[in-house]
Amino acid sequence: MAIEFAIIAPVFFFLMFVIAETALVFIAEQVMDNAVFETSRLIRTGQVQIAGMSQEDFKDEVCDRVTVFVNCNSADFFLDVDSYPTFDSMVMDQPIDDDEDFEDPGTFAFGNANEIVVVRAYYQWPTNAVFGSLSLKNLNNGKRLIGSFAAFRNEPFITTASGGG
Repeated sequence: MAIEFAIIAPVFFFLMFVIAETALVFIAEQVMDNAVFETSRLIRTGQVQIAGMSQEDFKDEVCDRVTVFVNCNSADFFLDVDSYPTFDSMVMDQPIDDDEDFEDPGTFAFGNANEIVVVRAYYQWPTNAVFGSLSLKNLNNGKRLIGSFAAFRNEPFITTASGGG
């Protein structure tokens, strides 16, 4: 039995490690999807605009929902909010330059009532190499880019307290 275990154990533990690593990536992606969906609702309903939230306030809202899996304070996290006149004009390119660094999103535009808004969040997930170069990485820096986005049209909210009628 000891010889059989010595033959089978490395394959078994390798498979368990690969399954655990893959599961963590999928869970982190799901948590990020949920965080983007939930915080995007604050924009869509006008709560962000009415409260006058800043870029940092909104980032804190997202980070509060992903803190278990994602380090929002690292250079590996990217958050972008932008508004567009039409769905065709949306820019959905990955915000990664040739050196695998995030490009500055520029401006945060939460949009006004009835405008189209895109919320994008990306994180460079650290991966573990298994048997040399075998890993879940999809970036040159050895990390896996996971991300989530939400594209929607803002509801017809009123931004002033006296405009309700």
